[in-house]
Amino acid sequence: MGAVDSKDHFLWYLWGIVGAALALRILCALPALTQGGDFLLRPDSHTYILPAKALLSAGAYVESPGSVVPATLRPPGYPCLLAGSFFVFGEILVIPALLGCLVSALACYPVGLCGHFFAGRAGGLIAAAFYALNLTSIAAGPLILADSVLGFLCAWQLYYVLRAWRERSLGCYAVTCALLAVGAFLKPINTPILLLAMPVLAPVFFGFSRKTFCAWGTVALAFSVLLFPWMLRNYRAGADFDMDSNRGEMYYHSGSAILSAVTHENSETLRERMRRDMETFLSEHPDDFPNVRAKNAWKNARYMDLIRNHPVAFLQTHLPQYAMLLPDLPTFLENNALSVSGRGTLAVLREQGVYAALNHYLDGRLILLAPALPFLAVAAFMYLFAAWTLLLWLIKWKWRLGLIFGAFAFFYLFAGGPVTMPRYQIPALPFLCAMAAFGVVFLVRTGREFRNRRTRKPLPMYDI
Repeated sequence: MGAVDSKDHFLWYLWGIVGAALALRILCALPALTQGGDFLLRPDSHTYILPAKALLSAGAYVESPGSVVPATLRPPGYPCLLAGSFFVFGEILVIPALLGCLVSALACYPVGLCGHFFAGRAGGLIAAAFYALNLTSIAAGPLILADSVLGFLCAWQLYYVLRAWRERSLGCYAVTCALLAVGAFLKPINTPILLLAMPVLAPVFFGFSRKTFCAWGTVALAFSVLLFPWMLRNYRAGADFDMDSNRGEMYYHSGSAILSAVTHENSETLRERMRRDMETFLSEHPDDFPNVRAKNAWKNARYMDLIRNHPVAFLQTHLPQYAMLLPDLPTFLENNALSVSGRGTLAVLREQGVYAALNHYLDGRLILLAPALPFLAVAAFMYLFAAWTLLLWLIKWKWRLGLIFGAFAFFYLFAGGPVTMPRYQIPALPFLCAMAAFGVVFLVRTGREFRNRRTRKPLPMYDI
């Protein structure tokens, strides 16, 4: 009975953290929520909003209301959620912003379950608290973007893949595959994890047994039933055989980073010039580039030319970038009407480093950091303890956990190469929070063991 009560208390504490996280996300975005409109938007937001409005008005997933061109730039997951919000509440951006805050807060629950998996009840509460207080998660919550919803799904993905490993559960493995496929309808970054990482993890979890073959069949089923039809739809619409047609944008974003490393010219200036020149060229040759697939093929070919011509600059800009780990301070300040976006800070960060970018963004007003300092400290501790846990895994050669970490954290963090948007770290945060919680509990346990060594009082040890 006591064990049941203890478990119930743990879950209630988790829900308490969820409630506190929701209140925190709303309070830290009140200026943006009360003023609405542009404060909740980013350049990518309209690529979700316009198809949502078209879906609501015409019942078809097209580029914008009144258009007959199928929308392929984004997967349909988040636009469908927006369309549902618009249908029930009207086209009021504050509603999906509040729902984004709610989803971001709800992610604390599965994050807490992951922390519990690593380090018991204390670890679960610490992991949930790390996520609740994470600056990037707080800042991204109200934005009209898919990141917070994807982060929620990724937290459940991690929980079920950890259970699949620990319990050798084919059912949990199948749930993970389903969640990865659903997440791919929000952002296609989940697709390679489903198709490449999960088949590799199957024999790691189950050995070379019948379960492994069933697991591979589960991956094939998830792809063929959920992803393949949409990818085929995009291909028939003249786009790539993919969940979206955004791949051609690499030429602008990643290509400009390569050229900037070579010429030392501002990367944002380069990107806009490359975009302008490419769009002019494509418009002058409509017969050669009749659809999105042909245009993307041409852009990708130019991107590969850049890689071949500047291999050192490619490696310099596409190897893991430390800037990907920086908390989303700019969005936090913008949500609180303390700053504005569109200042070209990313280019300064690439060329001159963190301090110069911070000084550029704040115009020297470092006092604006004050409201964010507690959250920045939490992020620093999270990274510190997560790194320590990873080091312990390496020392003890927990290679299976290392593989899971590679697929469900490292890949999310660094798949974008030079495109180091802080919100892209959100899918990796559940794992980092759970790892950090283990590090904290391990440190406390070690300290208590040192103090109680004379009494030889046994203490719980979470050895994974």
